[in-house]
Amino acid sequence: MARKKSVGEGVNMSSTAIALALSAMTLGAEAPVTSAQASISPQERDGTLRDYRIPAGAMETALNAFADHSGLHVVFDVRLTEAMRTRGVIGAYSVREGLDRLLSGSGLSYRLSENRRSVSIILAQAARGTMTDASGAELPPIDIGAEQKRASGASSAPGFDAERAKLPIYRDPPGQTVTTVDHKFLEATPMYSLQEMLQYSPGVAVQSGNVSRELNISIRGSGNRYGVGYPLGVRNIMMYEDGFPIVTSDGTGRSDILDPHAFRGVDVYRGPSSALFGNYAFGGALNFRTFSGADIDGLETGSEFGSFGYINNYIRAGKAFSTKEAGDFDISLFASDARGDGYLARNGYEMDQAKILAKWSPTPNDRFTLKFSFNDSFSSFMNRLSQNAYYLNPFGKNYGCQFPTALNAAVCNNLNVPGNGISSASTRQSVWQLGSHYHGVREIAGFRYEHDFDNATTWRSQFTFDYFDFINGTWPPNRIAQGGPIGIRGPSVGISASTDITSRGVLFGLPATHYLGFFYDNVKITNPLYNQIPNVWNYGATGAQVGKIDTYQSNISLRAREEIALTPALTAAVGFSTNWNRVWGVNSVYNYGANGTWSSPPQALAVDNDYWNTAPEASLTYRYSPEWQFRARYAAGYGTPSFMFLTTTPNGAGNNSSLQAQTNMGVDVGVDWTPSRDVTVSLTGFHEWFRNEILTQSNGLVSFQTNVPASIHRGVEANVDWRPFDGWRLIAAYTFNDQIFTGFQDYLTGDINFLTGQPKTKVYYNRSGNKIPNVAPHTLTTRVGYDQPTGDFKGLGAYVEYVFRSAYTIDNANLTSIPSSGVVNVNLHYNRDIADSFVKNMEVFFDIKNIFDRTYVGGSFVMTNSLVAGTTIQTPAAFLLTGQGAGIMAGQPRAFTGGVKFKF
Repeated sequence: MARKKSVGEGVNMSSTAIALALSAMTLGAEAPVTSAQASISPQERDGTLRDYRIPAGAMETALNAFADHSGLHVVFDVRLTEAMRTRGVIGAYSVREGLDRLLSGSGLSYRLSENRRSVSIILAQAARGTMTDASGAELPPIDIGAEQKRASGASSAPGFDAERAKLPIYRDPPGQTVTTVDHKFLEATPMYSLQEMLQYSPGVAVQSGNVSRELNISIRGSGNRYGVGYPLGVRNIMMYEDGFPIVTSDGTGRSDILDPHAFRGVDVYRGPSSALFGNYAFGGALNFRTFSGADIDGLETGSEFGSFGYINNYIRAGKAFSTKEAGDFDISLFASDARGDGYLARNGYEMDQAKILAKWSPTPNDRFTLKFSFNDSFSSFMNRLSQNAYYLNPFGKNYGCQFPTALNAAVCNNLNVPGNGISSASTRQSVWQLGSHYHGVREIAGFRYEHDFDNATTWRSQFTFDYFDFINGTWPPNRIAQGGPIGIRGPSVGISASTDITSRGVLFGLPATHYLGFFYDNVKITNPLYNQIPNVWNYGATGAQVGKIDTYQSNISLRAREEIALTPALTAAVGFSTNWNRVWGVNSVYNYGANGTWSSPPQALAVDNDYWNTAPEASLTYRYSPEWQFRARYAAGYGTPSFMFLTTTPNGAGNNSSLQAQTNMGVDVGVDWTPSRDVTVSLTGFHEWFRNEILTQSNGLVSFQTNVPASIHRGVEANVDWRPFDGWRLIAAYTFNDQIFTGFQDYLTGDINFLTGQPKTKVYYNRSGNKIPNVAPHTLTTRVGYDQPTGDFKGLGAYVEYVFRSAYTIDNANLTSIPSSGVVNVNLHYNRDIADSFVKNMEVFFDIKNIFDRTYVGGSFVMTNSLVAGTTIQTPAAFLLTGQGAGIMAGQPRAFTGGVKFKF
């Protein structure tokens, strides 16, 4: 149907072919249309805007109104627009932007004539090509800048394309250094943990955590400041699942609750990000995105099985559908059961997960989202090792470590606990005898409501409830004199609530996006602490209660952001956040006499600290051409200490309430180059200045925190995705980290006077100029693969993967060195669509991890330096090698894994 201004009703076209013919006659010869070519008039090239007042409603009516407002011939087939609705267009926009908003989410696009007076409405598939491989499948992005992931991004300033207008402000923000790792290229990869996804983002380093499937995740070194026992999980990074926070208000996140099979992708925000994500986004943020019902469109099930008893069965189910009465629905379900014996001597695990994501749009202007996640994790525990013990007994399977003796003490890291489980003389125990294990249950429920006041203004509000209950038999003792690990139990209960408004309009005559959000969260934690009874075996038993942790922490935050399209190729963004954090509670220590009776009232360590922080951000994103994009960004971050940080010293529980919040500010400069659909290169340089960085150190029994007054983090991140020939693909992610102390006096102590609990000797050593420990200078993950694109063997493929980490130090004096490692993995897979069958697709694979069976360090802690007994001399490197504070965990030896997947 052709319309100019208004045309009488009843005119109809008999077929799409007639409509296209009419379009050709009306428009004349058309240039090949892409979003980048849609210039309409000299005035519009100069930035002239038109004012539209088209309400939400029927698409046909809206297109007629658009013709009235724009003065264009608008040609369309009523068969395409029948029963379609639009959110409308209200505000001042160019013709391109007006059409983008009017057609947003409809599956329609447009072509503009060479004479720039007419526009035809067509199916989106006909308007733009999609990057495909030889088989016609869409190529997934790996690390492509936020603007270069979409063909439509070239038509408007970075961050102002129609697709992003539908997303929350934190999705693909212009100027931000962000990596998107897509699940699709990992379909044939066995995914035991998140490491298989995250290692393909530059800037990210992953180390083994304390229990199975748990990871210490670091962005630019942010998460590598770890010690024994606490903190658990992930710190200095905000984590989200479908936009719902999964980090508690004390800044703690856990990766073992996330089965990577559940996620279609993860967005990795690198560098200080507190302006956008608030407290704890000190090093960046992670947003895991689950499969939607439309993504799954049916039922998918898979099984993985292999070495060390590994089995993981999972299922994904989902569907998107619409009804005239109730609107649009999108529902997806994920469930998995993973279990195995682990590759360490004592490392068995059982993990069950379930997730539901449901979306409902009763009207074009209202959207509801319901999110629920359940996780039940159980894992037995293996003590970490000194560096010498790692070299001699990396997996703890030799020397009879189950039974502590004087002969195996140096290679087994067995520890002391009170012989009667209360306060008697200590006895040496193994983790087998104590039954050390971790068992955690996590339930997260979230609800979100979004309302479009008009086509340009969206209000979002969401609420999240987070319940976490756990038992852990490896907690650091609250009195170092009693020795050994103690048991801790949960729970923690937290909530988070937020409301924000996003408006897209005009600022000083320029297209702009305005954002303002208010955020609140809290967590209440109650953790009783127990001694452990020796020689129980199995799952152990608790002895006398030796303490209790009661704490409450909360955050109140206000965040604002402004994005301005200075020109069609240049976007400026400024942001700001302010956050008030309160930490208060009591850490009680119970004292017993030798006969097991109370010897004194409990020692109560009370804290009530508050921290006020602000973080600005500013960036420029310049698209020089469809092939080249440049980014420059200044941003700040902050992270406040947790309650345990404030009540832990090298001697156990004690007053550390003077610990300051850590802050940083950094500059990123980056370039994204996409010369063709077969090549994507991204390069970013960063330089960050840190103040009061919180460093966690370990002395083998207790981990404790101190502020580093000044330090510098700088480096380079690179990502390459190259398809040189049909079927061939090279992917690589590289990071260079150069991190040094610039102002740090390290406080070392000598022997402890157990009567007073105070050290006999105190010495300060200047660490300025030293490398920051536990950060590898060079990391690289790369894979080269081939998939047969055509013929009888279509879908048959293989790849070789190489993961490298250079040598690094783990102490502040830089006396120790963890050796470099390089691991080679190989994979053979076959993927086939099945026609005329209830089974739509089948995939099988066989994978060998660490094919050359290299022994390497999978995880380590920062160990504290010490003094030679009775002197002020720093302990030399030879003696540090036997120090338990190194916290070494060996990486996985050679492992074979097979898998099969079906789609119904």
